[in-house]
Formats: sequence, C-alpha cells, structure tokens
Amino acid sequence: MKRMIWLALAGLSGCAAYHPAPLHDTAPIASSLPATQPLTLAQLAALAVQRDPDLTAARAQAGIAQAELLAAGTPPDPSLSIGFEALLGGPASMSSLAGSLVEDVSPLITRSATINAAKAHLLQVNADILWQEWQVAARAEQLGVALTGEAAERTSLLNDEQALTVLGQNVQAQTAAGNLTQQDESVAETALAILRAAQDSEEQAQARDEAQLDALLAVPPGTPITLAPPAVAAISSAQLQQALATLPQRRPDLLALRYGYTEADEKLRAAIRSQFLPISLGGQGGRDTSGVTSAGPQVTLSLPLFNRNRPAIKTDEATRAALHAQYDASLADTRNGAEALGQSIALLQRQNMQADQAAAQAVGIAANARRAFVAGGLDARAETDLIIAAGQRQREGIQLRTQLQTAKLSLAVMLGLGLPVHD
Repeated sequence: MKRMIWLALAGLSGCAAYHPAPLHDTAPIASSLPATQPLTLAQLAALAVQRDPDLTAARAQAGIAQAELLAAGTPPDPSLSIGFEALLGGPASMSSLAGSLVEDVSPLITRSATINAAKAHLLQVNADILWQEWQVAARAEQLGVALTGEAAERTSLLNDEQALTVLGQNVQAQTAAGNLTQQDESVAETALAILRAAQDSEEQAQARDEAQLDALLAVPPGTPITLAPPAVAAISSAQLQQALATLPQRRPDLLALRYGYTEADEKLRAAIRSQFLPISLGGQGGRDTSGVTSAGPQVTLSLPLFNRNRPAIKTDEATRAALHAQYDASLADTRNGAEALGQSIALLQRQNMQADQAAAQAVGIAANARRAFVAGGLDARAETDLIIAAGQRQREGIQLRTQLQTAKLSLAVMLGLGLPVHD
C-alpha cells in the first residue's frame, strides 16, 4: 500500500504548471521593409509569406496538431484507489484497508490507428498551411502585377492630359485670334474633364491595391514600395499536361484532402476495434478488520450486446465517404479549371498582341495628326478624338497584358508549379 502511495507522489512531481499568457491591449507595431528595392515578384511573394499576420496565426495551428499527436501516443495514467475504515467497535481487532491500481488498456487496442490518424491530421494541417502560404504568395504577385499595370495606365492618362492641355491652350489662343470657335474650345475642355475623372478612378484603384499589399506585408499603410517590371513565365502545353499528371501529389490543398481521408479511414478502423471497449486491467487488495489480507486481479470490459459502437462506426463511415467525394470533386474541378485557364491564356495572348499593334498604329496616327493640326490642316475636334483614341488603345493593351500576367500566375498556382511532388 505504501508503495502505491509513493508511486502516486512520484508521478505528481512531474506534472505541468500553469503560466499565464495575457493578450495584448494594442496591436503590434508593423516593422519596415528591408532596404531591397525595387522588388521582383519573387521577392514580393517571399516577403508576404514571411510577414503576413494571418499566416503567423495559421502556423500556430500546427502546434495544436503536434500536441494531438503526442496525446495519441501517450497512454492514460493509471487510476489509484485507497480506502481506510477505522475500527469503532465490535469483535474485530483492527481497522480495514483496501486499495486498487487500474490501468485502462483500451488505448493499446486502438493505439496504432489513433497514432496514424493523428499523424495524418498533422500532415493535413501542415498541407493546409502550405496551401495558405502558396495563396498569399500568389496574391502578393498578383497585386504586384496589378499595381504595375495601374501605374502604366496612370502614366498613359497623364500623357494624354498633357497632350490635351497643350491642345486646349492652342485652341484658346486660336479662338482669341478668331480662327476657331467656342465650340472647338469646349470639345477639348470636355475631353480633359473626362480624362481627369478617369485619372481619379485609376488613382483610387491603385490606392486600394496598395493598401492590400501593405496589409499582406505587415507594413504601415502608405509605405512606398517600388516594384520591378513583372516577369511572368509562360506555361507551355507540355508543362500543363505534365503538371496535371502529378497534380494530386503536389498541390497542398489536394494533399490536405488526402491526409484528411487517411485520418478518417484510421478513425473508422479505431471505431471498429472499439466495439469491446473500454477494457481495464489492474489489481486490488486489502485487509479486513479481522486481519485477513487478500489480493487479486481486476478486469473490466464492455459486452457488445446492444450498442457495439455502431453510431460512431456509421459516423466515421459517412465522414470517410464524404471526404472521398470531396477529393474527387476538387481534383476534377482543378483539372477542368486549369485546362480552361490555359485556353483563356491563349486567347489573352492573341488579344494582347492585337491591342499592342493597334496602340502603336494609333499613336503614330495621333502624332501625324498633331503636326497636321499645328499646320492648320485638322480641326480641334478631330485632333481631340485622335489623342483620346491613341490613349485608349494604349490602356487596352496595358489592361490585357495585366490580365494575361495575372492569368499565368493563377495557372501556376492552380498547378502548384514549383512545389515538390509527395509520395
């Protein structure tokens, strides 16, 4: 009996202690970016993965899964029971003592399945975190492409504004000289007002994207970030088909679904083994008031007559079936989406090439028209229309190029290009 007590006290000496971890009352101060300018898309993606606050919180989930794996492989503590009854009267000669030491051996029966399920869950959490990191990196790259395109559009709008301003000054001078009418002057002024409204809209869009990028990089709002011209690699048809063939072994979200299915399968295996559980083994003994001592084994188990753990088994079977269907649907959606996006990229490439050619032609026509207007061979309305048309063709080309680069980035993310293949 004394030995049981000493064993219990020895076990208590290794118990964990509580340490408070209070929450902060203020948000952490955002740190500045390293002095690396201008940033390429790859550098921008790396900084976002390193600094994004949501990713920091997501990575903490891995600690919970690791703790669950530790719990799955750790047997439960034994149960110690000690009883004492003092002798108050009667023919007996001493007080009685009783004790038992019992260990629940149920986890030993399901241990392998439980550990395998916990390992699969940890792998699933890590894959989910990797997929979130992959998406954050892609979002940073897409914002870099968008901001570069918006800056180019604002430059185009500024060039048109300068051209229309010069045109307006010439029209005012010629109107004052009696060579042109007030109607000619109003045409240039109206076009300039419309152009400035477009500049305001583009500036607002750029400010929204800059705010999103600042949030991803965890820098103070309004932090200036200089971007290098984006270089987005093309994905050939052969690369697309090769990537689709290894998609289930590379894309983190699909890997997470596979690990989730493995976890559900192992939980179902454990539920089937649990039909006879719980089972406890131990020993009990004591001394009665007459001095007689006794000891012997103790076994406790459930008889599978009514419940037989059927509700848990049916639930785990349904969970596994649902995950199987979800995985098949996600895999099919990814394949179809990648092939459709590949076709969209081919269309955007053709449209972007045509838009660039049209823009170059319109710019040349506008330059010739400007000389004709100065020489008096073209009226103000035609000159205004040609300036606006050339700028619009340029901006159409910029927008299509931005869409094309964004689509290429999206396809690379969808295919998980650059990620290792897992067995």
